[in-house]
Amino acid sequence: MSFELVLDAILGKRELFHVIDCTICGHEEIYYVEPESKQQIGKACSHCGFVQKFEFDHQKE
Repeated sequence: MSFELVLDAILGKRELFHVIDCTICGHEEIYYVEPESKQQIGKACSHCGFVQKFEFDHQKE
């Protein structure tokens, strides 16, 4: 399975937000945002295969 298909399955629709050095392997780690809300949804590195989806708890007090 290609890395892009993995990202589609885990993160869904996304836009590139920011690129840093991967915290695991040192290559490019890309942060993604949801296209409409521009909320960060996850990060991934295609070199080492790391993918993390962000889950935010938006409770109002």
